[in-house]
Amino acid sequence: MFLLVCSSSVSSSDSSLISNAVCGIFTFGDSIFDAGNNHFNKNCTVQADFPPYGSSFFHYPTGRFTNGRTVADFISQFIGIPLQKPYYEVQIEAMTGSRKGYPSNGLNFASAGSGVLQGTNKNLVTN
Repeated sequence: MFLLVCSSSVSSSDSSLISNAVCGIFTFGDSIFDAGNNHFNKNCTVQADFPPYGSSFFHYPTGRFTNGRTVADFISQFIGIPLQKPYYEVQIEAMTGSRKGYPSNGLNFASAGSGVLQGTNKNLVTN
């Protein structure tokens, strides 16, 4: 898990001050942080786009491997910025022309089944 928070310097525990200082979060990780990237990767067999995933907060499957929000979602809500979209979703929107540019609140690059070693779950992805 790797969470990159872009901010200006603030040394306070007040969440209202933090929300004004943090402009975005860039998340890298596995299923614990995946906001739905695998849902948009049709070559990946590791999916969470069916119930009960997403049932307790979004009330529909989002591709997150939880029944609600991820840790990055909770952090975003705490500091007062919108939830980060999955990178693949934004990339598809940019390629089809339905989106111009990337979100200013960061992106989620996490993907369930990912790992740092080359051999991590290589049998779960098809070419």
